Amino acid sequence: MPTARKSATPTTQPQGAKRKSGRLLLPLGLALFAAWIAVVVVGIAKEPDPGAASPQQLTSGVAETLHKGDAESLARYVNGDGADTYATSLVDKVKDSGNAGDISVSRLGEKQVQMRAPHLCMTWDIAKSDGRLFLDPVPPLTSVACPAR
Repeated sequence: MPTARKSATPTTQPQGAKRKSGRLLLPLGLALFAAWIAVVVVGIAKEPDPGAASPQQLTSGVAETLHKGDAESLARYVNGDGADTYATSLVDKVKDSGNAGDISVSRLGEKQVQMRAPHLCMTWDIAKSDGRLFLDPVPPLTSVACPAR
């Protein structure tokens, strides 16, 4: 009489349990992927628009970021590809110049913004790109000299 062959490796789980956990793996992976996509989309949607809508907003935004010493936020207001590097360099210069509380940022008409800090004065032209206003990191040819303090 033929006898049933026994398996060389014993199974620790019943066959039904393996199928059940395998079936749950795909929906769980899809749910995690959908949650990750949702987090990315919400993060992008909450990202503030670069630049400013008006010269007043540009001036106040630049002043606020310089007072905080926040180069990442300042880069939003700088026009061009090297905005991050320029903003980091500017924040470092302002910190090296003295007390951050002594920083003043003001508009010079509708076309320029001027920043004054102890031992440092800079003027930027206002550049327009995609309907938003930015600081132009290229030094202006005609700028108003900083008055002595």
